[in-house]
Amino acid sequence: MLCLIRLWHTLNSPSNPYAAPTDPRSGAPSGYRGFTFRNCEFCSRSAAGQGAPGRAAVRAALAAGPTMGRGRLRRGAAGTSRRRRTRRHGRVEMESRQRPAPVLIVGAGPVGLWLARELALAGVRPRIVEREPRPSSYVRAGGLHPRTIELLDMRGVMDRYTGHALKWPYVNFAGLMPLLDLAPLDTAHAFGLTIRQDVVEQITEELLGELGVTVERERTVTAVEQGADAVRVAMEDGEVIEAAYVVGCDGARSLVRKQAGITFPGIDSTATYVLSDVRLDDPPEWLGKLGIKSFEGADGQRIGWFLGGQVPGTDQYRIMIADEPSSRAGKDDPVEIEEVRAILRRIAGSDFGAHSPTCLARVGNQARVADRYRAGRVLLAGDAAHVHSPFGGQGLNTGLQDATNLGWKLAAVVRGESGEELLDTYHDERHPIGERVVANTLAQTRMVFDFTLGGARLRELFSSLMKLPQVNDHLAGMITALDYSYAPASGAHPLVGTRVPDLELKSPDAGRLYELFRDGGHVVLELAAGGAKELDVPAKAQVRVVRGEPSAPREGWDGLDAVLIRPDGHIAAVAPAGS
Repeated sequence: MLCLIRLWHTLNSPSNPYAAPTDPRSGAPSGYRGFTFRNCEFCSRSAAGQGAPGRAAVRAALAAGPTMGRGRLRRGAAGTSRRRRTRRHGRVEMESRQRPAPVLIVGAGPVGLWLARELALAGVRPRIVEREPRPSSYVRAGGLHPRTIELLDMRGVMDRYTGHALKWPYVNFAGLMPLLDLAPLDTAHAFGLTIRQDVVEQITEELLGELGVTVERERTVTAVEQGADAVRVAMEDGEVIEAAYVVGCDGARSLVRKQAGITFPGIDSTATYVLSDVRLDDPPEWLGKLGIKSFEGADGQRIGWFLGGQVPGTDQYRIMIADEPSSRAGKDDPVEIEEVRAILRRIAGSDFGAHSPTCLARVGNQARVADRYRAGRVLLAGDAAHVHSPFGGQGLNTGLQDATNLGWKLAAVVRGESGEELLDTYHDERHPIGERVVANTLAQTRMVFDFTLGGARLRELFSSLMKLPQVNDHLAGMITALDYSYAPASGAHPLVGTRVPDLELKSPDAGRLYELFRDGGHVVLELAAGGAKELDVPAKAQVRVVRGEPSAPREGWDGLDAVLIRPDGHIAAVAPAGS
């Protein structure tokens, strides 16, 4: 049987830094470094002398999204699988002749939902399970950063979110003033969105449903076990789901991560603040003002701090408060409304009539990053991969960016267009970002929770530095992830791995670059006639070739005939003029 998946010759060419070595028997790539495509499993079987599969097998392999049924199968029924569902010391035993689901996502928060949509958009129908019966109404996060907004725009869904949000051209660092100005950054989306996480979840689940994928709720995972060809996931209701790949988007206490044997190194919380959603009979006039409201004693030391404002669309206020005594409490220590009132009286002299809480919690500065984002057929994204203080509002955004990086890679592997080695680049590219976010949030909380006179002077110094344009741009780029480039292979063109903002184009096919990514595929921007041929992209490759060039000059783009851009907006390869 001939291979049904065309190879991307350009990505395997010797001049491409991401090219893989070739198999001496077939001439096909034998390794995968980031953007090449390997033979499908049928060719691999033929090369190994195992014989080509029949047409029925080929049709089954190319069918979109084969999944396993959820019902209990009748023993001995013709054409059905026989399963043995048992749990022994956390192990999963299963016998099945049915093909596994391509991908099982555990956790239907915004990260899991967005990953499921990215897969569905790429033609891979995942299953997504969630233990909760309904989406949470608890507001865990409240904003989207410009890099995330770029990704939403690339998929043509940005307006679905902006219609429920306020645009805000600043980001916060450690609650200090001045706020970081986004205007100087290299983006057409120099703003954030003030939007509740529960609204983000609702919209994303609606978008996922429009692609025919629904969340399986009240489904609790109890065990995960990897095999050579699949992962077996035991559910509390007795079903065993077999999947080619499992992605844990199940939060900081991820069972998937633990069952996969992935460690979660880092530090526990050393300081906490109290978070509450309450009603206020007498809100202060400064409530909702920018930055942290700091209360200082006669000696200049910080007595305590207050950060908060009205929760959009409600009559409640979200209050984040701390003083030195309360900051020493453990993260899991209970919180009562009387403690909220007492802290407010200690730091501000009034409790402002706080009452009727709907949320009371302690938030710490724990900092952990999984040592691996991939262990065989199990991968992690979002809080399952990294947890840290919420200062800077980076958690939700980092998770959604994880999902976008992983989605197209996992789809390419499932579709047989790439070898599994591509999944290693997910860890290679995203793990350093998780480490960087943890590092900057630790720095922020060190300033926030320092109640000494030295801490006050440090904050004053840092605030003065933030007025410098270079410092503003550095910190704003870091918090929003707009400054981040993925490291290319040695000797690659300097543009490879860099992020491309939305560009106005001089093109008959599109007015803006991001309009070309609606289907989640790769794009070749042909800057000179015939430039795409220099990349040697086959006619049937899953790449959209567009003739055009940026309306305004771009640094480093002079002398290029073509640019290959990944589905997540980072450059995969370039063709210098005359190459």
